[in-house]
Amino acid sequence: MSGPRRIDGVQFVFAPTVQTLREIHEYEGHDLDTSVPTFVLSGLLDLNVDTTTLSTSLVGREEYVSELDLKHLDGEYIHISTQLPDEYRREWDGLTVIGGGEEAGYADTPLVALDCRVDGRVLTRSLNRSQLGLRALDQVGRKRAQHLREAGFTSRDDVAEAAPSLLSDLPGLGQTTAERIQQSAKAIAYGEIVRESSEPLPSGDPVYIDIETDGLNPTITWLIGVLDGTADDGNYMSFIQTNPEEPRQAIEDFMAWYTANASHRPLVAYRGWKFDFSVIHDHIVEYCPHYEDDWTSTYRFDPYQWAVEDGNAILPGRTNKLEDVAAAIGYERTDTGLTGAAVARAYQQWMADQSPATELDWDRFKSYCEDDVRGLAVIYEALQESGRIISTNESSRDTSDTTTQGTLSDW
Repeated sequence: MSGPRRIDGVQFVFAPTVQTLREIHEYEGHDLDTSVPTFVLSGLLDLNVDTTTLSTSLVGREEYVSELDLKHLDGEYIHISTQLPDEYRREWDGLTVIGGGEEAGYADTPLVALDCRVDGRVLTRSLNRSQLGLRALDQVGRKRAQHLREAGFTSRDDVAEAAPSLLSDLPGLGQTTAERIQQSAKAIAYGEIVRESSEPLPSGDPVYIDIETDGLNPTITWLIGVLDGTADDGNYMSFIQTNPEEPRQAIEDFMAWYTANASHRPLVAYRGWKFDFSVIHDHIVEYCPHYEDDWTSTYRFDPYQWAVEDGNAILPGRTNKLEDVAAAIGYERTDTGLTGAAVARAYQQWMADQSPATELDWDRFKSYCEDDVRGLAVIYEALQESGRIISTNESSRDTSDTTTQGTLSDW
C-alpha cells in the first residue's frame, strides 16, 4: 500500500493484501483526514450466495476485519471490493461494503468506473473498454482513434470543437463520417441528444411506465410506476402488490386504469421491447387474460430502440443506460441507495420469508421506480426538443412484439 491518495477532495486507500490493511492505522493523525470518508479499495472481499435459502455470506470478512481492527479506527470507512458486482451495497456489522467489480454475464468484459463523493456516496458504472476515450465515439475504432490522436484530437472535447473540414481531411473519414463522429462527440461532451434522422416520434401525449419484478425471469410484476404528464409536473402513480401470493393485482389495477383513462395514448418504456412490454404481456396472459386484446392493441414505444438500435439519435452519457442518459441531460435522482438488481433481490427475499425482518420499505421502492419513470420522461422530452418533430401519421405505428433491442453487452 502506497499511502492515502486524494482526488478532488475524495480520500482513497489501496489495500492489495490483507496484511496491508493494518497500515491504515499508521496514517491516522498524519495523512488521513478523518473528517471525510475514506474509501478502501481492494479485492479482498467476495460474496457467497446460497440459492436455496436466499442468504449470503461475505467471504474473507473475518480476516479482513481482524487485520483492519475496526474498533480502533476513527472516521468513516467505505470498503470497495473489485470481487463484488458493481451494484452491490450492504452493511456487514459495521463494515460498509460496496461492489466495485464487473457484473457476471456480459459478453464483453467491462470496466467499472467509481464515482466516490466527499459525502460518502459511491456510484458504480459498468463500461465496455470501447466506451472509453475517443473509441466511445460513433464510427471510431482503433485505427480512426489513432488517426485522430496523430492529428492532435486527443479528447472528445477536441473532436466536438474541431472545424469539420479538419476532421473530414483525415485518412479514411470523408465528410459524412466526420459529421457522424463530431455529432457523437458533441452528444457526449455537451450532454445533449443529437438527432441523426427526421424519423418522427409518436403523436399524442405519452404515458411513461417502468416495472419492478422478482428478477430477469420474473414470476410477478409487483410494481408498475406510471407517469401521466411531464417529467417535472406529471402525476406519478404506483400500481403495487405487496403480497406475493396475489401476482395479478398490480397488472390488473394498471390495465383497469389505462383502458379507462389513456388507451388512446402511447405507452413509453425504456428498453421496453426487451423487458417491460414482454413481461407485462406474459403476465396479462397468465393472470388476467381478459385484458390481452386491450394490451396488444396499445401503441408501445421504446426510446432506446428508436434512438440507439434504429440509429435515429445519439444519446449522451457514459453508457446508454437510462440513469446515465438522464443524468447527462441533467436529471438528478433521489438518493434511495437502490439499484435494479438490489430491488429484485429484496423482493425475492420477501417472497421467501414474509416477516418483519425482510419486509421492504415500500415508499423507498416506489421512490426508486418514480425516479426511473421521471428520468425516462426527461429523455423523451429531450428527444422531442432535439428535432421538434412529432408524428401526425397514425399509420406509421409499429406495434409488433417481435421488435428487439440490443444484448446485455450493449450496456
